[in-house]
Amino acid sequence: MTLNRVLLVENSFRPGMGAFIAKGFEESKEYSLKTMVLTQEEALGAIPEFQPDVVLFDMDSLRRTDALTAALGIRTTYPDLVIIFISERDNPAIAKEGLVSAMYTHGYWLNRPCREPAIVLGEIARAVEGGRQVSTSLLEDVLTEHTYQGLLSPQQHRVMRLMSAGLSNAAIGVECKITTKAVERTIAAASKLLHVEPASPKTNHRVNATMKYLRAMSYI
Repeated sequence: MTLNRVLLVENSFRPGMGAFIAKGFEESKEYSLKTMVLTQEEALGAIPEFQPDVVLFDMDSLRRTDALTAALGIRTTYPDLVIIFISERDNPAIAKEGLVSAMYTHGYWLNRPCREPAIVLGEIARAVEGGRQVSTSLLEDVLTEHTYQGLLSPQQHRVMRLMSAGLSNAAIGVECKITTKAVERTIAAASKLLHVEPASPKTNHRVNATMKYLRAMSYI
């Protein structure tokens, strides 16, 4: 797929890198691009006419909840459209994983440096063409239907990550603002998706789930 049109989404009351990035894209000598910068409320309605190859959400301008709501709205109507969240800042890993996981597929996180159009465009082009990242410092994670990241919900990721860090169910409940019973149900649901083997006289389910999650996330 050729990269021809890029839609950038940001908050009109708190402009971010949208206009700067759009100008850099259009001035690029390696790509012939058309760009459009809109708010999260306008983005979905503009897609049919503009027909972007990729939608970039400026996470330095948008609130996470606004970005996620808009991105999910786009995903529902356009399941194959590539969606990329971009940021110049070092955002918490849980925010990255949560936002990208919610897309299930064709979802990416583009990290610093976002001020270099030549580098950024190369990474975006690879995403649009279905390729994985070349530099993990630029493109945080690529989700396909075959990865565990895309199977777990953002809440499941958070609970499993906290459990893997050694927190008790009660402590996880406090951190996530849910009940201990809800934590137990979340761990059970995530374990089922991860195909965690049941406990045996010689094994512990919590340990099995933790190890399976860490391996699935490529942490070990």
